[in-house]
Amino acid sequence: MTHNTDITPTKVQKDSKLGVIPDGWKIKTLDELGTFSKGKGISKNEILEEGEIGLPGIRYAEIYTMYDFYTDNFKSHVNKESAENSNEIQFGDILFAGSGETLEDIGKSIAYVGKQKAYAGGDIIIFRQETEDSKYLGFLLNNDGVRRQLHKLGQGHSVVHVYGKSLKKVKLPIPPLPEQQKIAQILATWDVAIKKQEAIIAKKQELKNALMQQLLTGKKRFVGFDDDWEYKRMDKLINYIGGEAFKSKNMVDNGVKWLKIANVGIGEIKWGSETTYLPIEFIESYPKYVLHNNDVVMALTRPILNDKLKIARIKKEDENSLLNQRVSKLVTNNQNVLDYIYYVHQLPNFIYAMNSMMAGTDPPNISLKELSSYHIHVPKPKEQQKIAEILITADNEITALQQQLQQLKTQKKGLMQQLLTGKIRVKK
Repeated sequence: MTHNTDITPTKVQKDSKLGVIPDGWKIKTLDELGTFSKGKGISKNEILEEGEIGLPGIRYAEIYTMYDFYTDNFKSHVNKESAENSNEIQFGDILFAGSGETLEDIGKSIAYVGKQKAYAGGDIIIFRQETEDSKYLGFLLNNDGVRRQLHKLGQGHSVVHVYGKSLKKVKLPIPPLPEQQKIAQILATWDVAIKKQEAIIAKKQELKNALMQQLLTGKKRFVGFDDDWEYKRMDKLINYIGGEAFKSKNMVDNGVKWLKIANVGIGEIKWGSETTYLPIEFIESYPKYVLHNNDVVMALTRPILNDKLKIARIKKEDENSLLNQRVSKLVTNNQNVLDYIYYVHQLPNFIYAMNSMMAGTDPPNISLKELSSYHIHVPKPKEQQKIAEILITADNEITALQQQLQQLKTQKKGLMQQLLTGKIRVKK
């Protein structure tokens, strides 16, 4: 996707409290633009099951887990009684998350641009205004410059809060309304492209999951493979190695990455703000726990999220990280076997079995002993290799699509920064 032809570099600028903005733009606080109120009610157990008919509603945590900048419909619904105990929201309202576990969560907001009556739960701050383009505000309030202001307003430690009285002071660069609408229209076209790419990825993932279910259970077999499958204990195929109990006192500002439970996602290693480091000399001191390209690791504490196992491959950029306790490395001297077993771990019946093994533990923990003693049906090595190759190809296709998606998001973020600060202007 290329940059829109309706934009042009800014030529005339002036100084402002927010840096440099174009002539014709104004700096306004949220207090000058509208009024604040609070949502109420709508606990988690009041959300209707999928498919049940009700009234649109939103809880504060959904603002930063389900939505980006704006929405015209809510994914959750409540019954009439819950709605009557809540606060109604209307077209154009901005909804702020009043609570969050991190500063990144706090103050996250979305614009509601739907026409249906909807309801806001507790810890949502409702901002109502009638002079500006709400979709534009949805983009602006989530842009880096404004987000930095919101982060400074967060109060608390384990749970961070922000309040309407603090939000009133947030300053915004406001262009004329027609320019707001044009900016929102341009950015929305990128959202359409991003959603299309996400839909393609979801479909590919769905096809891959169906293929896994067929191939890894023997329901579908390749021509030339007709041997009976064997019933084997997992430790006859691989070993589960637990990580080292590294100490917080060993942590350094710069060294080798320290891979903990929080870094193991569903099919990916996540670093970001969760990245911590250990001394570089630990690579030689703890060779058993050094991770290499194509290693497979899985979480042992809270290993399942939304019915998916937190298991991932180590990529080149993750190499030489050190394995912490409560994370396991799957070890075998045969890469084909490791590839095959990696996908077995993602099957619904394997995850169901893990849930049964963890029943009654708090927090949910899986032991290496239980994993090692679990039995699976496996084909001969050549058929394992063939199945793994097919699934790796599917994964590579998904990875390529995800990289394209990330490029779209990066391009859009750069365009937001340019348009929402007036560094480039839209044409009239």
